[in-house]
Amino acid sequence: AIDIEGRFDRLTERLSKPKAGEGGGTNLSRGLSTGIVLFCFGTLSILGPINSALYGDETFLLTNATLDFVTSMVLASSFGIGMAFAGVVLFCWQGSIFLLAQWLEPLMTANLMCEITIVGGFLILASGLSILKIKEISVMNLLPALLVPPVWFAILPLLPLG
Repeated sequence: AIDIEGRFDRLTERLSKPKAGEGGGTNLSRGLSTGIVLFCFGTLSILGPINSALYGDETFLLTNATLDFVTSMVLASSFGIGMAFAGVVLFCWQGSIFLLAQWLEPLMTANLMCEITIVGGFLILASGLSILKIKEISVMNLLPALLVPPVWFAILPLLPLG
């Protein structure tokens, strides 16, 4: 098993250097991982930079920014500084999608974007269930699922389909 969440927790605990008697690293890692999943892997977070780069339409991007702002304010009361660090990750994530969108334009079919949207939706659902403490799910360990649609659409033309 890759155990992305475990590695991530250990890294953030080392970086946060909690004082004696404090458990700051856990709160930082939970906040950062929650923020990354909620802010980076939703439909608007992926389609927003693409629509902005390819069509000059910032509607999704601005809607996503508004929703993320409100959500981060609410979650910052529970997770603290981890939400601010998630903003830095979100900037890098959406910035890289924006910069790569023109290069990847021929590969960005409607079907591929639909499948990525579905996977992202399930990741957000799983994260919501964890936040509400309905079901504890290690969402960070599910992130490689975002690679399944691009890989599928890459090998689909190679398959001999009747």
